[in-house]
Amino acid sequence: MTRKARILIVDDSRPTVMIVERVLKKEGYEVFTAYDGKEGLRKARELKPDLIVLDIMMPEMDGYQVCQRLQRDPETARIGVLMLTAKGGIDDRKVKYGFTTALKERMIGFEVGAVEYLTKPVTAKELLKRVKSVLWSGGF
Repeated sequence: MTRKARILIVDDSRPTVMIVERVLKKEGYEVFTAYDGKEGLRKARELKPDLIVLDIMMPEMDGYQVCQRLQRDPETARIGVLMLTAKGGIDDRKVKYGFTTALKERMIGFEVGAVEYLTKPVTAKELLKRVKSVLWSGGF
């Protein structure tokens, strides 16, 4: 019997968590949730998920900080992180220092250790495609 992939959603928006959770559970994944960065880090260490779907804009500890801490901790460093955020979307096109804000946000996400970066709103089809890609690249 094949084990279901374990996915942790970390987002301070309850509606977003509920939607993403529903999409992932329908696809057969085992899903866990956290509503802030500190809870996300604690659950990541405790549950050892195969993937974390991580928001950036959260109070106290943002997604960039969470991702950096995950990468520095040998217990969580190998967990794939997919950033799912409104930050860096197509409407976010201010140019500063030769980069659009959207490109800059994506670059920061990858620099801190994310392996995928999606902007909200996202379709269920696109989310599942990227989730499968991250899980596949991680050897699941």
